[in-house]
Amino acid sequence: MKIKKVSLVFAMSMSLIVPTSLVATSAQAAPVTLTIESWRADDSVFWKNTLIPMYEKANPGVKIVWAPTPSNEYDSALSLRIKGKTAGDVIMCRPYGLTKTLIKNKNLIPLTGLPGLNNFTTQSMQSWADAKSVPFCVPSASVGAGFYYNKDIFKELKLTPPKTQAEFIAVLEAIKKNGKYTPLAAAGASADSWALDQMGLELVGPYYWKGDAGGKALDDGTRKATDPEYVAAFNALASWKPYLPKAFSTINYTDAEQLFILGRAAILVEGSWSVKEIAPPGKNVGVFGAPVAKAGDKPYVQVLADHGFGVNSASPNQAAAKKLLTWFTTKEFAQAYANGLPGFFPLSKEKISIDNKMAQAWLNLRDGAIVTAPIGMDKMNTGTPNFFSVINNILNVMLTTKKTPEQAAADLQKSLESWYPPQKKK
Repeated sequence: MKIKKVSLVFAMSMSLIVPTSLVATSAQAAPVTLTIESWRADDSVFWKNTLIPMYEKANPGVKIVWAPTPSNEYDSALSLRIKGKTAGDVIMCRPYGLTKTLIKNKNLIPLTGLPGLNNFTTQSMQSWADAKSVPFCVPSASVGAGFYYNKDIFKELKLTPPKTQAEFIAVLEAIKKNGKYTPLAAAGASADSWALDQMGLELVGPYYWKGDAGGKALDDGTRKATDPEYVAAFNALASWKPYLPKAFSTINYTDAEQLFILGRAAILVEGSWSVKEIAPPGKNVGVFGAPVAKAGDKPYVQVLADHGFGVNSASPNQAAAKKLLTWFTTKEFAQAYANGLPGFFPLSKEKISIDNKMAQAWLNLRDGAIVTAPIGMDKMNTGTPNFFSVINNILNVMLTTKKTPEQAAADLQKSLESWYPPQKKK
């Protein structure tokens, strides 16, 4: 009996050892599927053919599913999926608005201590951080606004890219006087009024309100939109008015692009994100940034945070998702992203080079320049109506009617005083 008892104990101990080993092996080999929520359906081929295979090859057992939603439906669709506990593991984060709501509602996990986050500046992470600067998304891509120009037209009219605001107006005047081309293509249709802010006021304004300092002054209420530096910015944008397309108020974003692509406009105010469409190989196109207010000024370059990636707080695969986000902080990812999506630039400190020459030219605009973020997109964009919708409407009216820059600035100030506490009259 004793022998049998010992044998039984031994057998039982062996039976416990073997399955435990098998369980460990099974756990290590258990596949994990990570679903990425995104609004960028246009990037699907790049993700599926390049980024996903890169990561899956280096991380056996992990499967990545790219699940985009049309951009105009993304915010509402994602909110519904989060509410219904069906959202993906990794969330593509818009800068400011929607992400700030997700942070407030605790739908994203804080990323403090995530390996690789030291590759980013505090400024670059601010679009996806809370009021205490706790990061909730890895910054992945930024874009910029500026001007494409038709080199053939410039050569024909003996023009050179302008460096100052005065030179810019002189170039536009010369093109207008020639009469063959629209000097400056831009969108004026109300549906695309966002362009007048993001590629208009925010492009020229930093020279007058002094970059981030001017944005902070409006945020904390120490300056008003009717102060001289902001009115000067409105005036700089209004100076484009005589050189815009005929029937400007009906020109939408695509129309403006086509005017330039077809060679009917000499200059196009646009974003780096349109490199592939506006400047494909073989097109004799150049790019220049916003001309300085006066000779000797240091250039400002507006860097628009475009998207980052966070982890869904309801995901059952948070460890695997954080590992994926850690890869998003690396130079390998940044280099692949910049080459795969020309015109979208990594926000990390890593030095990269870009195969697309026009995209590299856009990135070169940042060299030696003061990098600045858009004003009004964080704190002042949280009210009803928000800063973004108000400024878009004001700029559209200013450029399509007889409303003066001074009146436009006063309209903005009146709106801010109606709801934004730091700007309310005391």
